[in-house]
Amino acid sequence: MKYCFFAFVAMIVFAASCSEEEKEPVGRINTISRLYVSFEEYESSNDGIADTNIRISTNADSAIFVLDTAHLSMARGGGVLLFNPFLKSIIQASANPEDQQRDSAIYISQVQLQGQLTNGAMMASPFLRKVRGLAYHRASDALFIVNADANRSGIFVVDRPNSINQNRKPWKQFFTGDLPMWGAAYHNNRLFVAKQGEAGGIYVFEGVATRPVNVADSTANLSPARVLSIENATNLHGMAYDTTRNMLAITDFGDGTTNGTGRILIFENFNSMIAGASITPTRIITGAATLLTKPVDVAIDPRATGRYLYVADKSKKVLRFLITDNGNVSPNQVILTDTLGTPVALALDSRDDSTLPQF
Repeated sequence: MKYCFFAFVAMIVFAASCSEEEKEPVGRINTISRLYVSFEEYESSNDGIADTNIRISTNADSAIFVLDTAHLSMARGGGVLLFNPFLKSIIQASANPEDQQRDSAIYISQVQLQGQLTNGAMMASPFLRKVRGLAYHRASDALFIVNADANRSGIFVVDRPNSINQNRKPWKQFFTGDLPMWGAAYHNNRLFVAKQGEAGGIYVFEGVATRPVNVADSTANLSPARVLSIENATNLHGMAYDTTRNMLAITDFGDGTTNGTGRILIFENFNSMIAGASITPTRIITGAATLLTKPVDVAIDPRATGRYLYVADKSKKVLRFLITDNGNVSPNQVILTDTLGTPVALALDSRDDSTLPQF
């Protein structure tokens, strides 16, 4: 199967690559808590000027929770985001709403010492029209791209994303059929992807990083090893997995119109749940007090001392909750983004010495 590859400039590696996921980079790191928020608007003023599509809370865990830095990437409207400290970059897909010109590329913004971003590389393919999830596995040095676009749907694996050039094939292409997918998280050689629709759940894909493909065109068909059903899940979107706490959080969009009907489903001791056919949330954050209306993505502070989880809500809010919250609780902090745009994705750079083993 033919595909096109325009450009992918090498990204700077944050630390020396390790051969096993459990190994740590040498030395200590400063405490960091930066929240990157992706906004989907593009040329909304109709004057040909692109909207700012990444905004940053440089001290996301502080008493004053604000978006105090802005960046304009090359994406035509922001979509899903990924941050990993060993890539030292923000990877952003385009939102690609139905009424806009398709932007079939993924863009790299390099993270500088103080968290500022500078535009770098891009990679493009006709298959990247509806990217709904990104994940990275350091041990295999693989970037996973979840694309949910009818018969183009699939999971594309970019090997050694820091060293891709035009002289070798840039990815493996696993076609999944018309699976309704959103979000991505990777752990222990398993890729977790949300299953959308009334019978919602989580697709579990096994061993994707090492799975072979056809030599001629780098393609193969791929089916999930199993689906973990979630009772009453109606419209699942973004997810986050915290290996420090062995906790997965996933957003449920609800009816998308009524305040308080959105939900954050939290699964504690998640690793022990994945062998079965169904999973039940340990806690659910929902109700009128939560202000959750269209929750589309979630991020968890993975530090041992981390207190918060963050939610992007398409009703133009970014919310901060306590990691321990449950039920109909008020958010710890709220940023209203009416004048900024619609937040659709999050990437959290939250590090200290306790987080080193998990990256």
